[in-house]
Amino acid sequence: MKEIKLHGLNETIYYDECDNGLPIILWVHEKVKSYYLTLSVKYGSLDTEFRINNKSYEVPNGVAHFLEHLNFQEANGEDAQTFYQQNGSDVNAFTTFQYTSYEVYGSHHLKENLEHLLEFVMTPSFNKKMVQNEKNIIVEENKMDLDNPSNILYYGSFNNIFKNDKHRNLITGTKESILKTTLDDIELCYNAFYHPENMFFIATGNFNPYEIVTIIKNKMKKMEFLDYQNPIRKSLREPSKVQKEYEEIKANVEVPKMRIGVKIPRKNFKEKNDFKLRLLLTILLNSNFGPTSLLNEDLMSKDLIVSLGFEKSIIGNYVLLFLNVESKYPDEVLPILKNALSHMEIDEKTLKRKLHSAIANMVLSYDDITEVNMTLQEQVMNYGHILDHQKDIFEGITLSDVKNILKELSFKEMSVVVLKNDI
Repeated sequence: MKEIKLHGLNETIYYDECDNGLPIILWVHEKVKSYYLTLSVKYGSLDTEFRINNKSYEVPNGVAHFLEHLNFQEANGEDAQTFYQQNGSDVNAFTTFQYTSYEVYGSHHLKENLEHLLEFVMTPSFNKKMVQNEKNIIVEENKMDLDNPSNILYYGSFNNIFKNDKHRNLITGTKESILKTTLDDIELCYNAFYHPENMFFIATGNFNPYEIVTIIKNKMKKMEFLDYQNPIRKSLREPSKVQKEYEEIKANVEVPKMRIGVKIPRKNFKEKNDFKLRLLLTILLNSNFGPTSLLNEDLMSKDLIVSLGFEKSIIGNYVLLFLNVESKYPDEVLPILKNALSHMEIDEKTLKRKLHSAIANMVLSYDDITEVNMTLQEQVMNYGHILDHQKDIFEGITLSDVKNILKELSFKEMSVVVLKNDI
């Protein structure tokens, strides 16, 4: 087993790998009584077009999420949740654009819970009746997603920013795509993606790491897997221009919501390290639009906004910046925020304060086994490995680094979506 020391954090990540290729990532926290297990598949809602051995396949939108639902059904006719409820533990799952994760939270029965997680996820039991019965459940979930103002704003923004990129599509799919999903689609995607070489296991909490590795390796020896098919995802070319610069949508909102999105080519940034770039953008956005920023405080004091938040993403060849606003006066606030975006600034004192705060938050996050597990999942998906030098990068940030990023920002491609009351 390999020990990965996290520089400056006095934390250790244990890493091992099964003979079948399944990575095992562990972090021990002896001051808690519980544990959090996640078994994840590098297969998400974006993966609807792919090639296997030079043969192309396309499945309906939402199959990854559909498969997640079905995978809880076991060969004995029970739902995996029944097993965990009887053990006094919780089991759940979620699907993102990029991956699917099955999670177990408990404080007892570690061996049984871990073995059953591996078993139900890696031993599928699908049939036509199950697929048909699940459709109505997922359609109802999809309907709730479509009625949720936050989702309307989120996907509306992606629809206006992107022309081809599949972040435009709901993770659950549409009613039409759900209803046309077949058992063949489910089995194709399971067989293509649900393989130990395309999965990873993470455990955080109070346990013996050597016990975890032994349990997993022993279980894996009893399971058989076909050779990994190594599906090749189809990549889509995305133009630099946004699809639509402005849209108003009627929705059931008490206070209008607004999302301002900026689309910037990744190649604009000389900073080659994605982690550092994300950090620099977070510092900039937090300094100019965060809860303690002068602009946020000024707009709040004048009752021009109810809330103001920010996000940043690196998607494909683009860096995306977002401002999320609740305001009774979106038309008045929009030009103020547009101007603030194009005139962002930061000084040495603010930078140091933000860095100290970010480092403190990172250190404090290691009190939360769920947060650490999610951080490790994101690192595997975003960077392909565990980052052992985060604190070093934080401490190495200079004002010059941030100002260089400021120079490389471009606000030519901007899209605004506003949700207003439908009354």
